[in-house]
Amino acid sequence: MSFQYKMNNKRDEKKFSHYSIFPKSKRGQGLSINAIILIVLGIVVLVFLILGFALGWGNLRDKVFSSNNVNTISQGCQTSCLTGAEFDYCSAKRELKADGINLKDVTCNYLAQKQPRYEIETCPSVSCNVIISDTVSEEGAKGDCKLNTVGKTIQYFDATENTLISLTCTAPGTVSRI
Repeated sequence: MSFQYKMNNKRDEKKFSHYSIFPKSKRGQGLSINAIILIVLGIVVLVFLILGFALGWGNLRDKVFSSNNVNTISQGCQTSCLTGAEFDYCSAKRELKADGINLKDVTCNYLAQKQPRYEIETCPSVSCNVIISDTVSEEGAKGDCKLNTVGKTIQYFDATENTLISLTCTAPGTVSRI
C-alpha cells in the first residue's frame, strides 16, 4: 500500500489529519490556580520591594508591622545623644505613636523633659538652645519670650492638634513660627 493510497482512503483519514496533532477540545487552555496564585504573590512582593526602596526599610517596617514606634524613637534619641548630634536631639521633628496616641513634630529634648512615660533619657552631653514652655498656646509662649531669650527657640505642645509647635523669640513678647 502506498502512502498516497493511505492519504486518500476515508478510513485512515483521521489518523493523518490535524486532529491527531492538536487537542480535540475546542476550549482554550485557562491559567491554572497555581499560576494565578504565583502571579498574585509576585505582584505583592514587587509592591513590597518598591515601597521598601521608596520609603526606606525602617520606615516601611514601622508603618506596616507596628503602631508603636517608641523603641525606634528611643534608640534614635540615644544615638543622637551618644554622637553629640545637637540638631537631631534638640530640633529634629519626630512622630511618636503609642497606645493610640499620635504625637506630631516632637523632639527628643521635649520627650525627655515633658513626657517621662516614654522613658526617653535626658542628654547631659548635648546643650539645647530651646525653651520648652509649659503653656498650651502661642500667647502663653509669647510670655516666655523675654529679653534674655531673644533668638532662642520656644516650644509648646498644642494638645488640640497633638503637635509640638516651635517658635523663634524675635523680641521680648514677640515670636514667629519656624
